[in-house]
Parts: sequence; C-alpha cells; structure tokens
Amino acid sequence: MSEANDDNNGSALISGDDPISREQDDLLNRTSLAAAIAEEIAGMSADNGGVLAVTGKWGTGKTSLVNLVANKLKRNETVRTIRFNPWLFSGTDQLMEFFFTELASQLQDTEQKRKRFRRKSVSIADAFTRYSAALSPLKFIPFAGAAIGTAQGISSGVSQAFGQQASVHEQRAEIIESLNRLNGRIVVLIDDIDRLSQGEIRDLLRLVRLNGSFPRIIYVLCFDRAVVEAALNGEGVDGAAYLEKIVRTSVEVPPVTAESIADLLIRGITECLRDIPVGQLDASRWADVFWQVVRPLFSTLREIKRFLSSLSLAARSLGEEVGIVDLIALEAIRVQRPHAYDLIFQNVSVLTEIQSSLGRDDGARERNRPVIESIVELFPGNVGNSFVRLIFPAAQLYTENVWHGNDSKQTWKRDGRVAHAQILRYYFHHELPEGAAPNVQVRMVAHAIGSGDGLRNALSTVADDLLEDVLDRLPTHLGSVSPEVIQSTVTVLLEMFPRLRVESKGFYDPGADYSVLRPVLQLMEQVESQDSADQIARAVYDANDSFYARLRFIQLIGGRESSQSRIISQELEVKLRDRLRRDISSAPASALENERDLLRTVVQIFGKEENGSGSPLIEAADAPRVTAQLLATGLTTTKRQALGSVQVHREDRLAWDTLLLVYGSEERFRSAAAVMQASITAGEIEVADRLTRALALFEKYSSGWRPKDF
Repeated sequence: MSEANDDNNGSALISGDDPISREQDDLLNRTSLAAAIAEEIAGMSADNGGVLAVTGKWGTGKTSLVNLVANKLKRNETVRTIRFNPWLFSGTDQLMEFFFTELASQLQDTEQKRKRFRRKSVSIADAFTRYSAALSPLKFIPFAGAAIGTAQGISSGVSQAFGQQASVHEQRAEIIESLNRLNGRIVVLIDDIDRLSQGEIRDLLRLVRLNGSFPRIIYVLCFDRAVVEAALNGEGVDGAAYLEKIVRTSVEVPPVTAESIADLLIRGITECLRDIPVGQLDASRWADVFWQVVRPLFSTLREIKRFLSSLSLAARSLGEEVGIVDLIALEAIRVQRPHAYDLIFQNVSVLTEIQSSLGRDDGARERNRPVIESIVELFPGNVGNSFVRLIFPAAQLYTENVWHGNDSKQTWKRDGRVAHAQILRYYFHHELPEGAAPNVQVRMVAHAIGSGDGLRNALSTVADDLLEDVLDRLPTHLGSVSPEVIQSTVTVLLEMFPRLRVESKGFYDPGADYSVLRPVLQLMEQVESQDSADQIARAVYDANDSFYARLRFIQLIGGRESSQSRIISQELEVKLRDRLRRDISSAPASALENERDLLRTVVQIFGKEENGSGSPLIEAADAPRVTAQLLATGLTTTKRQALGSVQVHREDRLAWDTLLLVYGSEERFRSAAAVMQASITAGEIEVADRLTRALALFEKYSSGWRPKDF
C-alpha cells in the first residue's frame, strides 16, 4: 500500500466493492505493474493485431488493474482505448453486430482530443459500421447507449451498408487497409468474460479469434483462466489449447500477500469504525480473535471491501450494545462463511448455555456435540476451534471439555460478548428483551462510580423498569473501586430500593432486592478491616432515611451464617439494631407511609414475639396512610402449578396475624382500618391495585374467613 496518501487509501478501501480507476486509490501497489503492461501494449508488434490476457481469480483485482492500464494508455497520443461490455449482448449474431457497432461508436466520439488520430479513426469507424451491417443486415439495431455522435450519422451509415454491393471480404480488406494507414493502434478492453454463460464465453472468444488479426487492434481480455478454459472445453476442443491459439501474451494478477491482507483488514476496520460510536475495544482479546478467527477468512481485496461495507452498517446499529471484537468476528463470518453463520443463528442456546460440572447433564453433551462439530467443520484449518474458544467459550465443553461457571455469564454480559445469550440474540434481532437495559446505560452508570452525586444522577436517568437490570450488571464493574468511594457508592445504591418492583416474577425469582444487595455486599467485602467497615456502616446508616434499606443493610453485613462471614463487628450490629427499633418506633407518619415492605420491616425489626401490650409496635400505626401501607404490604400472592401444566394458579392472602401483632390487638387494627377507609372515602388516600386487593381480603378476614390450607 502506498504510504504517500493514507487518507485516500482508507477512503478507497471502504468505498465499496467497485474497482478503482485512479492511481491514488491503488491499495495493492499495482500501479507499476499497470505501467509495465501499458508499455508492453504500446510497444508490441501489432501488424497482425494482438491479444493480451489479464488473468486471475475472482476478487483479485483484475478490473482495477485493467483500469490502471487504461489510464496509462490514455496518456499515449498514438493509442485509442475502447471498452467493450460483453454483458449487453445475447447470441452470436447480436454479439457480432454490437461489437463492431460499439467500435464504430467509440471511434466516432467527438470528445476525441487527438484530432489527426480522430480523422483517421472516423473513417475506420464508417468501415466498421458498414462491415457490421453486412454481417447481419436484417438484425442491425443501433444501440441506445452508444456515443456515436448524432442519430443522422448512424442512419447514414446503416443506409450505406444496406445500399452497397461490396462483399464482406471486400469490406474486411477495406478495414485492413484503413487500419494499416493508422499511425497508432486501437486497444479494445474486454472485461468480465468469466462472468458470462458458457455459450457466451465461446461466442466472444470465437469473435476475438475471427477478428484478432486486424492490424493495429490489440485486445486486452480480462478473465479467470480456469473458468474460461472450462467453458471452452467440449466437442473435441481442449479449452487450454484453444485459448493458447488466441492469446499472445498473458499476465497473471499477482496474489495479495498474507501480510497485505492483514494490513488492509486492520486499516479498513480502523477507517470503517473511526466515526461510529462503539464500545471500547477489548485489547486483551482483539489480537487473538483477529489473527485466529478473522484474518484466516480473507484472501482477496474484494472480500475485504464487501466485509467492511457490512461492518459499517452493523456497527452503526449494534456497536454500542455488542462488543466490537465479537461484532467484527460475527460480521466476518456472516460475509465469508454464511452457512456457519446460519448454524450459529439456529443454535444460540447450544453455543451459550452453561452446563453444570456437577451431576448429570441429561444427555446434553451428546446432543449438542454434533451441532458444534458441524459448525467447526465449516471453517478452514483450526479456525473453527479457535472460533469456539474465543467467541463462544461455553461451547468449549464440546470441543475441549472445558467448563465455565455461571460467574462467567455476568462478565460476558458486562463486556457485551455474544457468548451471553441475550447479547447474541440482540445481535441477530436488534431488539433487547423486556426489562433489559442498553449497554450504554450500564456503562454510563459504571463510569459514574466514584462520585456520589454523579452516580445518583446517572441512576436517575435509568427508567424504573430497567433499573434492576442495570444494578444486576453492576457487580462486574466494581472490582477496581477505590476504598475512598465505597461509602458514597453504597449509600446511593441503598437509595434505589423504593424504585424496584415489589411483586415476584415467578417461582424461582429471588426478588428485586438482590440487584441492590449484591453490589453492596461486593463493595463492603472489599473493605480491608472491620474497623473501617464499622466506620462506613455508621455513615451509611446515618445517610439513609429508609428503614427498609437500613434493615437490609444491617442484615447483609452483620452476623450471617458464621462469624467468619461477618463484615461489621457484633457490637456495632447490636447498636444499629437497637437504634433502628427506636427510630422506627418513634418515626412520624410521613416517614412511614411510603416505606417499602413496611409490614415485614416492622416485624423483622421487632421480632415475632407476641405483642401483649395492646399498643402498636410503632407510634404512627394508627395514621390512615400508615395503616394503608401496612395493609398493602401485608398482601402476598401464593402460586401453584400442577405437574405437567403450564397454568399457574394465583391466590391472594393477607398476613392477618402479623398485622394484629403490629397493632397489639384486633380491635386496635379494626379501628385504624375504619379511620383509613374514611380517609379513602374522603379522597385523601389514593387507592392503588395492591391496596384494593388488600381491602377486599380485609373484609373477608374480618368476617372470619380463612384460606382452606391456612
């Protein structure tokens, strides 16, 4: 690649699959080869015509090389270049007509700058026009796209062709005589021969052989030798031998070196993604993925250009959600190995599911291994195994017997890797599942860690229905949090409880609380000493107004299953629990009426021992809004599902005995409920769905009804 004009090179690389026509767009250093070919054409003996072939496989840059040759020839005053597009004809007769008509058209081009050459070429053009008409006068049709000068000129030429009596041989002799007087030569460029049908290839090569002996005319043919030889084979004809009789000189387009392919890929990817917002490149994975998966899939510049065109669009629509390393790899596979791509699409679960290393797997390994093997076989060499290891590590179980744990899934999700099923499905469908937050929001929140106000502001921009997912994905970003910001981060995280859902999603749902508790626990476990943890715990308690958040925090960092799991000292835990009882007992109604899960919070703070005092556990329990909150948070829903059925049966229940425990007596509870209902009637309390359901149960429980399995 030329180093003189990097900007132009980059633009040419990502400008699409069209062949280049300018030297400054030459990415493969073929300008010097083009100059040599042009010199050969201009200097070769052409008394009896000549045929030069530029050969190479599809995608190797034959057309670009011929374009560069044409540009060189245009600078030569004694050479007139003409392009013939064989795709515009159908059948031998039309080919013959069109070929000579096109030659005549371009030779009569009034834009010709070399006037002396032009005067002679116009007379030759007239001869070609008559010759074409004589070859097939009944089928002669002037082609609409020809630049012949004027319509009258065409009609005149045709009329003369119909009216003249000279034989075809005489007209051929006239053309030869005119060409011999030409002080220069005509170069006819014929490209894309290998893209024609077998019959059309044979017709075109017969035409060149028939007319290749015209003096001063040199044909430059561009094709894949194997394709053309195969088309010429048959009927006792050896394609290779037939081609040798036609072609005098041939030039094979040099293959692109492995180093150049790698260089072009890297330059192209860099240029392609330069102005597109994508996630940060994972440098720890990029080198392995590029050299072991992406690079081996490419062998020509055309393949690279096709890939880059696709990558640009994919990056614009997916680059902020899907890790750019995986996005590059999957797009390369989609373009270069479409059958493998289809199998990936069909087997998302097989490629991403984590299988347990303990116990039986119900035959999953035997079922899934053939699927993975069929994908691996579609890649060259060892690329398939590298693809599994680097892109879909969960599937290493079937190729290398390597296991990955569930903790890996969170890391994959954090990094936007398609190894996580949600990310891979997003790549395919461009749609996040319900409740899933965009990666850009998770990164924004993670980036704000370190400043209490910054984190609080970042979380405020996240919709409530996406907050749980953002918090669930936060722990993978907390490994490098400095000790100085743990206190402020924990404080802000505990403030998120009121925004989280209360209802359960299903049988195995641990609850939304854990989306807050997991990152808080991870942060507190990073505190180096218990004294430091005690200090942070006191400050966090003081900074939070929610009794529910305070209780959950104390439970999380206090005495758990063993003394070894304790984060704060037992002494501080006792003090904080005592303080929490006093604080909630004397709290005003305004501090309790919106408290999350108020009934459970009160009971867990005071314990479930019988309240025989006849007085509520909290002073504000009789306040109408507090009563409403206690009643609403006393509503639970049981779920039952029959074996073999997908139908889930739900039944609401009310924690009646627990409510009586909080109020001290049923009479006190009924009295508070009556005051609350009066406030509802007066429109002073807004009745949400949960409270409506709780009120309905309150009437039933008050009448003595209890669930059958109570």
